[in-house]
Amino acid sequence: MMKKLVYYLYPKGRELSFAYMAEKHIEIINEKYNVFPSTLSSFNTIINTQKFSGYFHPYFYPLTTMGEIKETLLKRKVDRIDTLIGVDVADSNSLSKWAVDMANLATAFIVNSRWSYNAYVESGVKVPVHIVYHGLENEWFREKRKPQHALLRFLTELKQKKNLFYILYFLWHSGYRKGADLALRLIDCIDKLKINYMLIIKKMDINDPALKEFSRYKTFIIEGRFPRDWLIDLYDLADLLLLPSRGGSFELNGLEALARGIPVLMPSVGAWTEYTPPGLSKYLWVKTAKMVPVLPGNTIHDGLGGEWDNEDACEKFIYLYTNYNDIKQRVMEKVTWIRENFSWNVIKPQLWSVHEKYFSL
Repeated sequence: MMKKLVYYLYPKGRELSFAYMAEKHIEIINEKYNVFPSTLSSFNTIINTQKFSGYFHPYFYPLTTMGEIKETLLKRKVDRIDTLIGVDVADSNSLSKWAVDMANLATAFIVNSRWSYNAYVESGVKVPVHIVYHGLENEWFREKRKPQHALLRFLTELKQKKNLFYILYFLWHSGYRKGADLALRLIDCIDKLKINYMLIIKKMDINDPALKEFSRYKTFIIEGRFPRDWLIDLYDLADLLLLPSRGGSFELNGLEALARGIPVLMPSVGAWTEYTPPGLSKYLWVKTAKMVPVLPGNTIHDGLGGEWDNEDACEKFIYLYTNYNDIKQRVMEKVTWIRENFSWNVIKPQLWSVHEKYFSL
């Protein structure tokens, strides 16, 4: 039995990664307990009628001048809060002083990686910080099938007809943070090797300057959101995923690719190293050349992330391409490890444990 109504406030009705993950948390918590989902903007109404118990997901952005709750409101109403669990990320290796001050108004935090945990604690967050990794649904471990989407069937036929090596790259949100320029440098290297490749860019509503540059190479762009089944089919088309992100608290597409047995080239610094299966780092990690600002001018994530070394990225690709069947087999053998450590069935007890700690009688 819960001591009172527990709210889970998030960007309800918006197509954001935060909303997707919040809805997954709500689904999991409600398997054993009860949380009431609502929009972040409902906080003002709630706090004026009762003491607040629940979650903010995400925590920081709603408190900014552009957000739905505002810093000043939270500070004024802090005595009206019984329990507040912030759920957020760390895109760089540190938080700003403002973010730390805001974090310390919460009861506790949930973050999605050891990388995020270290950024919070080392920046000065004093309230308890708990790690609850992002997980994968059971569908991610299904058998490979014939693609259902007409476009993906076309790409399947094209790959077979032309004997193409498909390289997949996701360009969402900030092109700089996602390493679009680094991916471009690597594709330039690959193009000079005269191999039979095609770059498939999966993008959302972003018009990054790099897209024009990518068009100079053998590139196919897919735009818009795919349901999970189609997305899995897209991964299954790929021979390699590029993950050149300078920063990010988790970068779920790297985990998704590994779950489908797809090799991933990624920097040797970042949260993705936490889900790299044992024994694969020497094939998949690209040397980090330097630490650089991830989101210049950001008021929350003001730290650094790893920028991969362009020459090492090219060398790693050549080695991977030359020894592809062996490395692909090694990655396939680790799919079970991914399932045993990062399926939602494994992750959900972590979330239940945090919920029980703060909201159970």
